[in-house]
Amino acid sequence: MNRKPVALAVAVVAVVVLLCGGTVALPVLMFGQERAEAAACELPPLPDGTVPDVGRWSGAQVANAAAIVTVGRQQDIPARGYVIALATAMQESTLRNLANANVPESLNLPHEGVGRDHDSVGLFQQRPGWGTVRERMTPSYAAAKFYEALARVEGWERMRLTDAAQAVQRSGYPEEYQKWEDDAELLAAAVLGLPDIRDIGGGAPTAPCGLDEFGPVPVGPGGWVQPLNAFVGSPFGPRGGRLHAGVDMSKADVRGDPIRAASGGVVEQVKCDWYTTCDRDGHTGARGCGWYVDIRHPGNIVTRYCHMIRRPEVSIGQQIAAGAVIGFVGNSGGSSGPHLHFEVHVNVPAGPYNANSSNAVDPVPFMRSRGAPLGARP
Repeated sequence: MNRKPVALAVAVVAVVVLLCGGTVALPVLMFGQERAEAAACELPPLPDGTVPDVGRWSGAQVANAAAIVTVGRQQDIPARGYVIALATAMQESTLRNLANANVPESLNLPHEGVGRDHDSVGLFQQRPGWGTVRERMTPSYAAAKFYEALARVEGWERMRLTDAAQAVQRSGYPEEYQKWEDDAELLAAAVLGLPDIRDIGGGAPTAPCGLDEFGPVPVGPGGWVQPLNAFVGSPFGPRGGRLHAGVDMSKADVRGDPIRAASGGVVEQVKCDWYTTCDRDGHTGARGCGWYVDIRHPGNIVTRYCHMIRRPEVSIGQQIAAGAVIGFVGNSGGSSGPHLHFEVHVNVPAGPYNANSSNAVDPVPFMRSRGAPLGARP
């Protein structure tokens, strides 16, 4: 799904002041530092007042979304948490405060619909262990309990949205939360009066105050840079009767690390292979790159970046500088675990589908000759 900008005119807040701290020097942050930096981008409380519709969401649904976001800010949850909470409520209740026909008490409380799922009520369809009926049908209470549970999930900031949500909800349909990610990002931005929730680190994974906060990296004299500071594992060459047309780069805790353009150029391809399941972890029985990006550089050179965690952060035709963050390490497609599969193609004819095994070269000597050797550095 492509992101669509949300007009500020439909935002819930009339005036928003973004208070963002200094730049972050290191491209990879520890979770505790991520949370501290995200807090520097906190917004003032939302004012009371009539809540307008936003896209497919009615005023009542947007009001519930605003309550969820407000509680997240009160609990110092990074913006990524707002998106996870909104996507969860979208899946569980379509952002409606639901009573339950099996819970008579709930029918006498303010509600926006009636469900029948066991004894679950409210925005997050929480069961009795989460609180009393009245508490679970109070949006602010329900959101607070969700965030409390999310905060106990180790490393949730770097998880796929559906994995983080499932760690809290324990649903029988664990993959269903993922489909709401783009909707949740758009609605969170509208509630906060922002053009893009990623501006305050609400994308996946967390980037405090947006992608720019990863900071620049040194670019070699030839204009090339490491796409990922990680070890080279599986090399270029024959594998199982076919060419492994690139190298696999990984290290401990690599999931969610930023992937950078190896050199300046124009984005030529952004897609997910049709024969893989994207927005979820791949496996060795699957095929293809999952989410990937091709960048065409001067001299008919094309670089490819595979297995991203979700839709890349760039678009076709976009001019990219060397070292710019284009996406994040994941495990989509035919993959045995989170890593970056990096390819280099030379003498590639014009056109978005001409980088193939016939013009692939070993990235290790190629990048070394460009003054940007691959491999982990201190």
